[in-house]
Amino acid sequence: MKSKSELFQNAKKMWKYMRESKPSLIGYAIVSIVESIISVILPLISAKIILNMTEGAIAQLIYASLTVLIIEILFNVANSYKAHFYQNVYRKTLINLQMAVAKETLKLEIKEIDKNSSGLFIDRLNKDTKDISGIFMEYTYWLSSIISNVGVLITVFILNKYLFLFAIASSIGNFLINKKSLSKQYEIQKEVRTLQEKKTGLTAEVIRGIKDIKVLNASKTVLSQVENKIKGTTEEEIKMLNVRRKYYLLRYIISSLSDFLFIVLGCFLYTKGLLAIATFVIVYNYQSKVKNLLNGIGQLMEFNKKFIVSSSRIFEIIDDEKFSKEKFGHKEIQKLTGHIEFKDVSFGYENDMPILNDMCFEIKPNEKVAFVGKSGAGKTTVFNLLTKLYQTTDGKILLDGTNIDELDCDSIRNNMSIITQNPYIFNMSIKDNLLLAKEDATMDEIRQSCKMASIDDFIMTLPDKYDTILGENGVILSGGQKQRLAIARGLLMKTEIMLFDEATSALDNETQTEIQNAIDNLKGEYTILIVAHRLSTIIDSDKIFVVDDGKIVASGTHKALLKKSKLYRSLYEKDLEAI
Repeated sequence: MKSKSELFQNAKKMWKYMRESKPSLIGYAIVSIVESIISVILPLISAKIILNMTEGAIAQLIYASLTVLIIEILFNVANSYKAHFYQNVYRKTLINLQMAVAKETLKLEIKEIDKNSSGLFIDRLNKDTKDISGIFMEYTYWLSSIISNVGVLITVFILNKYLFLFAIASSIGNFLINKKSLSKQYEIQKEVRTLQEKKTGLTAEVIRGIKDIKVLNASKTVLSQVENKIKGTTEEEIKMLNVRRKYYLLRYIISSLSDFLFIVLGCFLYTKGLLAIATFVIVYNYQSKVKNLLNGIGQLMEFNKKFIVSSSRIFEIIDDEKFSKEKFGHKEIQKLTGHIEFKDVSFGYENDMPILNDMCFEIKPNEKVAFVGKSGAGKTTVFNLLTKLYQTTDGKILLDGTNIDELDCDSIRNNMSIITQNPYIFNMSIKDNLLLAKEDATMDEIRQSCKMASIDDFIMTLPDKYDTILGENGVILSGGQKQRLAIARGLLMKTEIMLFDEATSALDNETQTEIQNAIDNLKGEYTILIVAHRLSTIIDSDKIFVVDDGKIVASGTHKALLKKSKLYRSLYEKDLEAI
């Protein structure tokens, strides 16, 4: 009962993505009905041709053959239109469904991405959407096949009741074998899907991490893991193919036996005067359709199971059934002033491993503040919560006096730009990477941000300049160049709040000085937050927060902290030694 309810609910949900194809669906249904009618009529006329030939009725033979020719042409024309309608429905449904999954995937909480393999989302976006986008048309095909076969069965019943009973028995035998085969395949298919997700995730990671794999000389280890995933998936697929093969052989043997018994029965009925030659020829032409009548029902049952598996996996993402989504409020603020408050904020990436513990601080508009502390103290976590990549466990974060949970997504992220230590550079041109930050940016604005980030000179030396394709994660750029491009991307946004998370860590001293000057030029116009490893870069901050064990343990200017904070003084002295 549960599976039927799930099938019905998911089918209703699917209509949302198919309804704009309604004209093509209607066209497909009409053509399918025409095909069903033709498939019932054609064997009757074909039998007449055979009879006319045996009786030497040449004129009738020509007319019957001409009729068959016209019907077959009509059938093929109808089939061509059917394919056209199918393509329209499939294309639009697939686009709508894949866009919905992509859109909802981008709404997932980062913690869902952290704890699941990327292969899970890749497979559901690519494979599952394709599986169910064409499944409705498969339903229509088998329904029209069943309708035409029912028509054939009625015709057989009218022609000869004995052959009708034999046909029913033969069809039931085929159906039972097919049902058993599909049931076994379904159980294996679920396991294949799970293994396929893991394999896709691992292979994606191998491609992304190929440079590190080479440097670590870890090819053997990685290949061993890949081999295990490939073997596991392939073995399950082979297991499913073996099930198909065994049941296909059984079905073929029974089908051949059925054909033999049909001829024996026909001969017996003929000798008893219960069957005419013409009737036998007609029914014989119908035999395959009659035999496969219930197989169509079996196919529909298979599609039901396949649809439930694929659609459930997709709607787990779309409908918040399994993966939690980011939650925002409805309050809209076009332009923040940059006033930030953390009030007793606690958070942990894992429930039993707190990172922040009742953290409190305040940042006023247009202040330049820095966060310093040992690795793992919680500095970057402050930025993750401020941009609402993660949800606080306790406490409040206020932006311009409004709880961040009450603000909509645009009010938060359109007013903040973050430049991270390890920015992701997309496999597109330099210009397109920058336009991600500001879709309508002019070339002058783009170049100005790149000049401020000290990367324009390098870009202009490239053969294609700003049209240069960077490869996956900016593979043609050095670490420092990636960070400078990310800084340019952040500067292009010109948001009221700018977050720099170890943004100059991969830069040489000269470039770091240039970037520092660019950041200094923003001082007084924007609220600037900096997480810094090199304390020498933040000594001119209006305020410095010292973070330890998830709390602010000291705050003040550089000079004040040198006097009153032992931890800050220790960190600063280590920084000087490193220089």
